[in-house]
Amino acid sequence: MTNTQQNQFTPPTSLFSKQQEKLYQYQFSGTIFVPVLVGGTPSNDRVAEGWLKSKIADNDDLIRELVATTMAERNISADEAIEYVDILKHLNGFKRHEEDGLYIEGRQLKSAIKEAANILWAKDRWGPTNKGTRSFFAEHVFVREDRLHMRHAATGETVIEADGIQQRFVSTFRGTGIQYEQICRDVEIDFTIITDYEFKNSQWADLWSCGEMQGIGASRSQGYGKYVVSGWDRSQAA
Repeated sequence: MTNTQQNQFTPPTSLFSKQQEKLYQYQFSGTIFVPVLVGGTPSNDRVAEGWLKSKIADNDDLIRELVATTMAERNISADEAIEYVDILKHLNGFKRHEEDGLYIEGRQLKSAIKEAANILWAKDRWGPTNKGTRSFFAEHVFVREDRLHMRHAATGETVIEADGIQQRFVSTFRGTGIQYEQICRDVEIDFTIITDYEFKNSQWADLWSCGEMQGIGASRSQGYGKYVVSGWDRSQAA
């Protein structure tokens, strides 16, 4: 199958879509604004190696020093040192759709929702089965979209390229490596939440207030990914 044929493929609609709408009758449309979103998807090995070589050509002092040190310590060629450094270096970024640009996955937002819920209600029990918070939210709260595309908040334009790459040192079992991460600044992301449980408005408010502080994306422990919920409305079933 050619790429053109793949792009033209339309997935089938579930035979039970109407029943699903009745079952998951509580649907919400939301928007978050993220000042600094960090990508956490490992790059393809060839992309990472090619990018590493381009950094050397661009006189990236940190990379050049690490490659030079590796050559001296291990008595190997530049190409062999690059290959070794590539093992110690990680380039994480965002996934890309040919037409719709960069995106994060819906599962990342769902994970953020579960985390916030568990922080707020770690000991609570939910529903007729008395489920714990993390399990209940995993089974009853869903992000409809598989891909959550980004747009520039200032212009509304689709995000096609990351705004930059940040670097930091990380410890690996092979030694000290360099973590490179793509970042996107001042982006908005639309999403749809569906659930079969009628949460109170105050519970949603608490959930998103906590989520805003915890953030989304990679390097949240470093303070990145904090967001603002700029839109949240009950919507009709699609």
